[in-house]
Amino acid sequence: MGRRRLGRWSPVLPVFIGAAFLGSFFAPSHKGSPAVSEPLASVDSQTQGKMLQVGEELQYRVSYSFFNIGTIRVQVLDKEEKHGRTVYRALALMDSNPSLSWLLELHVRFLSELDDSIFSYMWISDDSSSHQVDYKRFRFDYENKRVYSEKGKKLPSGERTIESVDTLSINGRCQDGLSLFFYARENVRQKKQVHVPTLIEKKVEHTDINFMNKRTDIEVDAIDYPVDVVAFDGEAEYVGIFGLTGGFRGWFSNDDARVPILARMNVILGSIKIQLEKWNRPGWQPPKYVEEPGN
Repeated sequence: MGRRRLGRWSPVLPVFIGAAFLGSFFAPSHKGSPAVSEPLASVDSQTQGKMLQVGEELQYRVSYSFFNIGTIRVQVLDKEEKHGRTVYRALALMDSNPSLSWLLELHVRFLSELDDSIFSYMWISDDSSSHQVDYKRFRFDYENKRVYSEKGKKLPSGERTIESVDTLSINGRCQDGLSLFFYARENVRQKKQVHVPTLIEKKVEHTDINFMNKRTDIEVDAIDYPVDVVAFDGEAEYVGIFGLTGGFRGWFSNDDARVPILARMNVILGSIKIQLEKWNRPGWQPPKYVEEPGN
């Protein structure tokens, strides 16, 4: 796995795993004209499909002040043709720092299926933070404007026991906590404001993102040179993993891979920083920032 020889660097999700995030970096949220209500426009056909790469694995360290509070790993596992479309399976593993077990105990696994237009078709969450493994699953039926959800327990054998099922009405395509991470990557080099429907628990919330297509450079501990990145910001209208809520900022690599490099995001008790620390993406290295002539 590629990494810096010796250096200073870390991660977390939204987020973006969340996030993002889970993966947004914290700073003042964007305050401008309202986000557009149709965020689900198709992406640039010249770049579509270049971001998603089977075998990619990104590792981030999540930090709060001087404390390393956890790690997030995001993987693109495989792809297949299903019901006439190409579907990718992505996995996110979120674990709190074992040395902080007296304060924080978090072990969460997200698995998403998304198409090459970067919208969610299925999402599973396994939470083993307690002595048992709780699981949730959403299945998106866009044709009938429905989301089917189930909740239960995952047994040591791997078998799942269903405790409750429900159906939620939706108006269009949605993101889950992991597919949103890839949606932001796919759109980061566009210039638009979006109001993205995001399914949190059993409710459609929204993530407001201001894609500025603003090129800049950023320095992180895992990389020996300033990285050429594109910046964006936004605001989450909900509380997510690690207490994510409110404003965030992100810096993704300014290339076709659009790899999240750094994020700052607000949480209930302050702000956290999510930094890329290791990566495995065949043929990819973080692009080096070179100032354009005349700047």
